[in-house]
Amino acid sequence: MLRLLLLTTITGCFKVNCSTASATMALKSVDFEVFGRVQGVFFRKYTKQQADKLDLKGWCRNTSRGTVEGQMQGPLDKVEEM
Repeated sequence: MLRLLLLTTITGCFKVNCSTASATMALKSVDFEVFGRVQGVFFRKYTKQQADKLDLKGWCRNTSRGTVEGQMQGPLDKVEEM
């Protein structure tokens, strides 16, 4: 069983005006830590693949506590989908 702890649900939420976009886009940044069997099972690779599909930016790493921690940023709806 995996548990996901959102350390900071919103570390930054702001609006960006893009000259090529017709609407304003809300961006979100989330710090996370995942507990359970997440090391040695390709969890980080899977996380990166899913983030790439959603065009999210960020990082994740194994910890000495046996968890995976990281940060992701992107459009509000995509971060929530992740």
